[in-house]
Amino acid sequence: MMRVFNVLLLYILLCAMPWLSCAQSKRDTMLVCGHRGGFYNLLPENSLTAIRYTANNCMLQPAVVEVDVRKSKDGTLYILHDETVDRTTNGSGRIEELMDGYLNTLMLKTSSGLLADEHLPEFSEVLTYAKNNNVVLMLDVKDDIWKDVIDLVNKYSLAEKCIALTFSSAVTAKVYNLSHAISISFLAKDAAEWQTIEKLNIPDAKLMAYVTATTDLALVAKLKQRKVKILADASETMRNKSLLYNSDFYKAMVDRMNLDILITDFPVEVSRQLY
Repeated sequence: MMRVFNVLLLYILLCAMPWLSCAQSKRDTMLVCGHRGGFYNLLPENSLTAIRYTANNCMLQPAVVEVDVRKSKDGTLYILHDETVDRTTNGSGRIEELMDGYLNTLMLKTSSGLLADEHLPEFSEVLTYAKNNNVVLMLDVKDDIWKDVIDLVNKYSLAEKCIALTFSSAVTAKVYNLSHAISISFLAKDAAEWQTIEKLNIPDAKLMAYVTATTDLALVAKLKQRKVKILADASETMRNKSLLYNSDFYKAMVDRMNLDILITDFPVEVSRQLY
């Protein structure tokens, strides 16, 4: 009897200590996602080099990488966050007004403005890499080009390895109508937003809830009961002067929000802290 009591006491003590066994079990199956592939001074954002670096060095597998997709004047899909190529390449102009012949001559720049030996990647190149490696793609699609994006994803038979980021119920519905295979992230602001999403009758297994610091934790718990995966963004560049937080910050964030995917500008370092 005393032995049983001691075991139970040890279990309770461990659960009360934030980063030991009980807390760790919540992180056993979670993943980290590299925002724009990962923010590293010597590697351009949204580049194949950044994606490879994250995929090859992430301690939590499969690696997840978030990329931004835009369309050129010729209708080709490229990986680019901004509306223009000015900040991240040695070119200038709005991508939707630029021809492929020009875009394919551009070289990427690092965050410090140094020119890298790497061209502006086409979405097809990223899909090819994902098809041949243990990588999940999180797609932030700019403008209303979802059909083009989904068609190319389907051409590579990669819907099961992609997550579509949507930030309105109308776009969530549009993506689901285009593909019943791709996972869809919706912005879980509050219970009212969830009720709108719920009416779309998308299977819970295909939904992911993008939560924020203001999302009610009761809603998070409800979604977890439904087996909806939870993701959130640490946003170090925007909120922490482009600096890595300490490990306690990430562990607390994962445990408080019961995260399945933590989006971070520093996926390799964060994966090591959570591993």
